Amino acid sequence: MHEEKKGLSWFRLILLQLVIGCTLIGIFAYVFRIGVDEVNIVAQEQQNHELFVGVPMRMNVTYPGIGTITIEDPKELIAWKESFARLLSSGSQENRPDTRRLVLSGSISYLDQEDIPFQINTSGFRFGSEWVNSLDISADIRKLQNMLIDKTLTADTVGVAIASTQHEVYSLVKGKLNPLTSDKRSMLTAQMRTAVRLIDFNHFDFNDSPPSAHYVVELVEEAGGRKHWLHIDQYDNAYFVVFDLLDETNHKAYFKFNNASNIPEGQVDRNG
Repeated sequence: MHEEKKGLSWFRLILLQLVIGCTLIGIFAYVFRIGVDEVNIVAQEQQNHELFVGVPMRMNVTYPGIGTITIEDPKELIAWKESFARLLSSGSQENRPDTRRLVLSGSISYLDQEDIPFQINTSGFRFGSEWVNSLDISADIRKLQNMLIDKTLTADTVGVAIASTQHEVYSLVKGKLNPLTSDKRSMLTAQMRTAVRLIDFNHFDFNDSPPSAHYVVELVEEAGGRKHWLHIDQYDNAYFVVFDLLDETNHKAYFKFNNASNIPEGQVDRNG
C-alpha cells in the first residue's frame, strides 16, 4: 500500500511538470509570436516588390507580325522596370470586358532569377502572375503600350516585315489593293531599312495633304495565323509614316529617307 501511494505521487509530479511545461510554452508562444503551421498573407505591394528584386540584364519586346527587339542598356532597363512596378502597384483587377486588339508581349531577364514574362494591351497589363486592368490606370496602360509600340516600330523591324515572304505587300490606289512587284518591294524594303527615325516632327505639315503613295503590309502573326495590316504612307518621296489600324493608342512612327533630296521648303528636318 505504501509503494502504491509512492508511485501515485511520482505520477502526479510528472503530470504537474507536464502541465507547467505546456503552460510556459503557451506563454512564450503568445509573447514572442512563435507560429506553428502559421499561414502568412503577403500584401499585394510586397508581392509586386518581389517581382522586381534583381538586376535586369535584358528585355525582349515582341510586336505581333513585326518581330522582336532586345533592350540591353542598363539605364533603360531600370527605367522600364520602374514603369512596370509603378503600374502594378497603382492598379487592381476589375471585371472589365476584354477589348484587346493589339497585344504586345515580352520578358525581362535577370542575372539571379528566371525570366519574367509580360503582356500589355489596352485592356490591361500582366507581369509574371500579376495582372492589373482597373479604370483608374487605363491612361497609364495606354501610355506604356504606346511607348513599347514606339520602341518596336523601327526602320529595321518594319523593313524586315516588308521583305518577309510570310507577309503580303500591296499598293493602295483608288481604294484598290495591288500586289507589289518583287522589284518595287525590294526598293521599298531598301528605302525603309535605311530610313532615319524622326523624333521632332511637330513642325512638319505634310500630313495636311494626301500621301503620294500608300502601302499596306498584310502581317501574319506567328501565333494562330491571325492577320492584321500595317500601313505605310509615303510623302513627297522623302518621308514615311507608319501606323497599325489595330493600335488603339493611334501611334504613328515617322521616318525620313536616308537619301532624300529636293524636299520642299517647310518640310526639311531642321534637326538633322
